Amino acid sequence: MKLQVLGCAGGIGGRERLTTSLLVDDDILLDAGTGLASLDIEQLIRIEHVFITHCHLDHVTGLALLVDAVQGKKSGPVTVHATETVIASLKKHLFNWVLWPDFAAIPNSEHPSLVWHAIAPGAAVTLGARSVKPHAVNHTAGSVAYMVDNARAGFLFSGDMSSTPELWSALREERKLTKVIVDCSFPNADMELAAKSMHFCPRALINDIHAVAHSIEFLIYHLKPGQEDRIMRELGEEGGGRAFRALKCGDIFNF
Repeated sequence: MKLQVLGCAGGIGGRERLTTSLLVDDDILLDAGTGLASLDIEQLIRIEHVFITHCHLDHVTGLALLVDAVQGKKSGPVTVHATETVIASLKKHLFNWVLWPDFAAIPNSEHPSLVWHAIAPGAAVTLGARSVKPHAVNHTAGSVAYMVDNARAGFLFSGDMSSTPELWSALREERKLTKVIVDCSFPNADMELAAKSMHFCPRALINDIHAVAHSIEFLIYHLKPGQEDRIMRELGEEGGGRAFRALKCGDIFNF
């Protein structure tokens, strides 16, 4: 199983220029930010499943453009997996014939370009040898993280989140977990802003993961533009020897 980072930025104008999107093999997408712009049309056509963590714009802009780009070029629809709350928001606020057409009805409702699949925390979706399991996290309503694995190993993608002790407890016995891609958006000086917007700063993240084994590598994403070095420095200074690494666009991992 191959994981390719298409985008991981917490905004525009910083070290990383493209927002959140992760490609698993060539057919599964985790979130659909502007990172999708790095793919050509043939690569976009191969995407069959999109798993959305939450409906903020930096994670779903590319979804609107993806279904438009591949409409009429695929033998079947793109399946979008998300919680019922997130699907309802995307239908109401994005695919509403105002901001964007409703591709669940294009070219018609019998043969749509997009189909919705509601998921529930704890219920894994199996796609061949791969499993994608959602876990509820504290961010906007309906937000989830995804544990993605195959028969050998896997990773957690947190999406955007704040303190969620239940997540780490649920993963404590997960033997396939080797890497965690986790949000740490703000430096410690902006702790109040991080809490209000339901993101991590270094101190809050370190406190939340204290019981996670040090053998798990933490890959930090969603760093706010201009704050990248400061956030990573604070993680290193307060992490007690835990390994943290800033995720980069173009990173590839094999599991």
